[in-house]
Amino acid sequence: MATGDWAGEGDPLHGGAGVFGAAPGQVLIKVEFGTLIWSEPTTDGGRAVMKMYRQRPFYDPARRLLITHRAAREFQVLAHLVRHGIPCSEPLSWSQGRHHLHGRYELLATRQIVDAATLEVLLQQPGAVADLAPLFRLARRMHDSGVSHGAFVPRNILVTFPVHGAPAFHVIDMAYSHIFPRGITGTRMASFDLLELLYGIRRQVAPERCRAWLADYGQGEFETRGLMARLERHRPGRPWRHLRRAETDLRAFIAGL
Repeated sequence: MATGDWAGEGDPLHGGAGVFGAAPGQVLIKVEFGTLIWSEPTTDGGRAVMKMYRQRPFYDPARRLLITHRAAREFQVLAHLVRHGIPCSEPLSWSQGRHHLHGRYELLATRQIVDAATLEVLLQQPGAVADLAPLFRLARRMHDSGVSHGAFVPRNILVTFPVHGAPAFHVIDMAYSHIFPRGITGTRMASFDLLELLYGIRRQVAPERCRAWLADYGQGEFETRGLMARLERHRPGRPWRHLRRAETDLRAFIAGL
């Protein structure tokens, strides 16, 4: 793994020019407000997913008074998960710079997970993924390691299908994540992740299956009843999501003091 600052003249890890459209073999994946995602070849014959965050002049410097910006924090969290043996998108590098088209930006490179599909897509295909117990056990390991995902929704979970064995789950897109100095299992931050996941799958699975998977996570009956009751009142809209993330940001800042 490597970190460093560069100004768009060439990524030393990948040999590209550091921005989309400036190197051969690049494939556009997604364009969002302030974010550009593409894939490109790596020097070892694989492919990397490149995520560029275009910085906003006032918001991002102010936000870094409390927390580091997305690319650096996401790199650190993914490296933490790798050290704990938790399946995720392997971080390769992060960098920052300025480009004449994009302005100031930060760039995160992760190794592309081949032959994978998002859980969001697979849930639309009956029987494609029948058992989510391994995913809930992965969530427990993630929380035990002190990581709050912050956007633990089906589109941020990739599924691969080994030739022999059960489907494997991988967490990706840790832009809103934090590492706490101790495990967060049983805390509000963990419940935020579980609520996001449950809300994303509840239309495709019966409530009793969700309760069984929460037992696989390690929830007791009392905690499960409380979480399922909260699920009925859960609102995933932007204002509520921003409030939950702001609370997590503040708790992470206090925990780091």
